Amino acid sequence: MANRRKENGWISEQACVSMAHTCNLYCVYCHNPPNGKKKDPLKTAALIRTAGAKAVSLEGGGEPTASQDFFIWVKALKAAGVKSFMLSTNAVAFADQAFCRKAAGDIDFFTVNFPSHCEEVYAKITRSVKFPLALKGLANLKALGAEQKIRFFHIISGENYRLLPEFALWTAKNFPSAAFVNFTFVRNKGRALKAPGIMPRYGRVSPFIKLALARLKLKDIKAVVQNMPLCALENFEGFSFEFQRWRRGDRVLESGIEPKKALPACARCSLEPACCGARPDYLKVYGGSELKASKKDLFSIKPEKF
Repeated sequence: MANRRKENGWISEQACVSMAHTCNLYCVYCHNPPNGKKKDPLKTAALIRTAGAKAVSLEGGGEPTASQDFFIWVKALKAAGVKSFMLSTNAVAFADQAFCRKAAGDIDFFTVNFPSHCEEVYAKITRSVKFPLALKGLANLKALGAEQKIRFFHIISGENYRLLPEFALWTAKNFPSAAFVNFTFVRNKGRALKAPGIMPRYGRVSPFIKLALARLKLKDIKAVVQNMPLCALENFEGFSFEFQRWRRGDRVLESGIEPKKALPACARCSLEPACCGARPDYLKVYGGSELKASKKDLFSIKPEKF
């Protein structure tokens, strides 16, 4: 597999290393729960070397930093030629200053799954009392000068969508130098299947996500929204992750994501090539009546900062 780093530093291709096998939270909407099966870091590193990958994303079913061999993985991948590391994490382990300091020296970007700035909502979503630890972890990263490495990953769900504008203001106040905020619409998979109401309608989320995006733009903080069709983001299409990726010409390397389903409205829509469309998991719950065809010129949409 080839890796491409563009002139602006954006890495458009990276290998996903599913190293996590356990977790220190129990999120109600987790679409890929841990299975407890460990992988061999040396064998995985050998495959990465053969593929020629120079950039990796450390992730998997669970929390990578909950594994005792986390730094063994990093060392093995470095020896295999990896130069750039992105880590998907909930930041709880970073409450330990020594652990955080070492990780900050090894990792280029931290994609932090942080479902709410409100302790009560965080506890309900994660089914934990670790909100203070996550906050401490974020504070430690900031104190170490790694604030610009933080990419907030905020999953939009039935529990938090009304608070999206408030989350935007909280982020701007506490982490004004964060790399960006990625709002991602929840998937109806994994544990979410057992949580009625965890997936809201696009139409209900739309006004709240637009206000959140507008507030972040006014604060000059980059933001994108993922897994929401462009018709649900009318006049805010430039914030769409899928649209941004289409404009850049990035290859789609994600696994485990069902392709968008062909619907009559989508077939008539001028935005279809750059849109995530209707995912089958959403359609199973609400159907596709909300999706509407557009006649807007794709090239008239201005990509927002990302």
